[in-house]
Amino acid sequence: MDIKKFLKPLLLLGILLLSMGCTNSEDAGSNAVKSESEQNIRVVLQKLFTGPNDEQKQIIEGPNGDLEEYASQLSEYDQENFKPYLSERYFEDYIVNSSGAWRFVRMAEPDYKLKVNEINTEENDNYYSFTVKVSYTSSNESKTVNVKGHAQTNEEDKVTSIQFINPEDLRNVLN
Repeated sequence: MDIKKFLKPLLLLGILLLSMGCTNSEDAGSNAVKSESEQNIRVVLQKLFTGPNDEQKQIIEGPNGDLEEYASQLSEYDQENFKPYLSERYFEDYIVNSSGAWRFVRMAEPDYKLKVNEINTEENDNYYSFTVKVSYTSSNESKTVNVKGHAQTNEEDKVTSIQFINPEDLRNVLN
């Protein structure tokens, strides 16, 4: 009789824990989809606001007369660093056709080095709001500026657009 007294509550507790575990795994699955989009946005922002490193400096300095080699280096860099995270169309429009990936790094060269300190994102109805805390360092000082904007992703979690709200805040300090 005593065994049944203890077995029944333990069985109920086990069923309760099992059902809670199933609910949490379903929630984790839906968050994983959201976090992949968010992660792609974060990676792209990190790459846009970091540099110039040695490879980027070499590309910025130019082709040294060999345009074919320059185009190859630039294309290879963009393919490796941005294409996996962007939709095909956005990659072509923003990276290939307008050199958007190089916008901030080129402004920083040669006087400053950019580094992302923090990226905050917030998911809204059909886009993400973000704030990137970017430090810009010269030979004798380091300061920080917040760059804000919005980004959208598609059903494959690839970034389809990025709009900056205040890019002039960073541009003004780098010029």
